[in-house]
Amino acid sequence: MKKLLSLMLAAALLLSVFAMTAVAEEKKTLSVWHRWSGSTEAALLEVIDMYKAAYPDVEVDVTAKSGEYFELLQSMIADAAAGNPLPDVFIGGYNLLNYIATELKPTTIDALAPSQEALDALYGRFGEGMLDLSVYDGKQIGLPYALSVMVLYVNMDVFAEAGLTEADIPTTWEQAAETAKVITEKTGKIGMQIHNMQDAWADQALIFSNEGVMLNEDKTRTAFDNENTVAAIKAWQQFYLDGTSTSLSYSEIQSTFIAGNVGMYASSIMAVNTIISQSPFTVKVAKTPAFEGKKLQLPSGGAALISFTKDEARFGTVWSFIDYLAGEEAMQVWALKSGYVCPTNANVEVTESMQVAYDSLSNSCAWECWPGGSVGLEIDGLWINARNEILWEGKDVAEVLSALSEECNMMLENAE
Repeated sequence: MKKLLSLMLAAALLLSVFAMTAVAEEKKTLSVWHRWSGSTEAALLEVIDMYKAAYPDVEVDVTAKSGEYFELLQSMIADAAAGNPLPDVFIGGYNLLNYIATELKPTTIDALAPSQEALDALYGRFGEGMLDLSVYDGKQIGLPYALSVMVLYVNMDVFAEAGLTEADIPTTWEQAAETAKVITEKTGKIGMQIHNMQDAWADQALIFSNEGVMLNEDKTRTAFDNENTVAAIKAWQQFYLDGTSTSLSYSEIQSTFIAGNVGMYASSIMAVNTIISQSPFTVKVAKTPAFEGKKLQLPSGGAALISFTKDEARFGTVWSFIDYLAGEEAMQVWALKSGYVCPTNANVEVTESMQVAYDSLSNSCAWECWPGGSVGLEIDGLWINARNEILWEGKDVAEVLSALSEECNMMLENAE
């Protein structure tokens, strides 16, 4: 009897091993790369956990490269150069679509779709114009996921200290310059800081709102010396010349604002949850100022779900992931906790602070991509360096931008 029991136990264990091996073999994998940290990363990971619960046969390998979209792209390129495959899903910035589309050849969304019916159902969830955020050369190379616009964060305690009220929150950049002076003069604190991440997103908000341009009409050459572009950057520089802005990096600006040392901070709505939850004072979120007599133009920031999967056997897994993330249940969590605006028609909860961003969508425009593929990435770095020299070192705006435009156009010509 004991021998029989032993044989039965051995057989059961063997069957268990076979079963576990079969499950392991059936387990599908999915690699996802993103650049977020803090509450935004937490929101993404929560949604991914929801996806894994809905698709238990899929193992999701998440790689986080905290920083900026440009740095995330550079890291992925370096990883690929080391012989590693590109990720199944890359959450990349809209401003990098030119390079991603021309140099990395992503798999289009319609190619991933299991059927036209499924594709139509997915596209039907997106609001008017939203899908265009991740279209390049007529192809849907990504699926819009994160959507942000610039807003104005106001420290109402600093306002009160300066003798200002909510009625004094500026609606134009001209008013903002004067309000910033009042804050600095009466409190000794920084009057205004404008988002200065290592990309041109905020720069374009000022430039486009002043009817300036970054590129020529056919988008093949830079046009940094445009008079309205020069005037917009001069307006930004003036805050530094007035002593109402100071030379701080993006992360330093946000932490300084949260510490209570900045009166007004123009930045992405994406930071709203972090700023409000960590600030020990009353924060008012207002619409970004416009230039007097001109229409406010706010580039749509954020990122798309982009796939580099080439193995058709994996298309179904990738599709299930992007389809789930763009679904009602997942989008409700993402839109509430990430700080980003919901790009779909999902019924999401909208806080008073987030409502400002939703109201600003009528002023949204495209986040300009640089031309030239890999040359465009070099132009991005040159622009940021020139911008910081103008703001932090007080260099002549027209001279710097004229020389920069000439240099960048020569690079583009040589690359053809």
